[in-house]
Amino acid sequence: MDKGEQLAQLKQAVEEVNYLRTLHFRNGEFNAWKDRVCRILESAYGKESLEYKRFVNAPGTTFITRTEVGQQEDYHFRLDCYEAALKSLIN
Repeated sequence: MDKGEQLAQLKQAVEEVNYLRTLHFRNGEFNAWKDRVCRILESAYGKESLEYKRFVNAPGTTFITRTEVGQQEDYHFRLDCYEAALKSLIN
């Protein structure tokens, strides 16, 4: 896969974040999305690269939230962090 194709896939992943926001935090699609983005970044930059690590570690440390509303808010926070990391890499 060439760099242009990888860039197109990363842009597509950013666009998919809006759809992921509509889902419940226990959905199975988020993990599939994150794994796919990690594979793209690993292929493009390598697993030890700053770019890969920046995406994987984007949300930082989160606290355990026991309420349904809190978990949904945490899910949206993590999506925001991953989206920002991807946009940073694309630019």
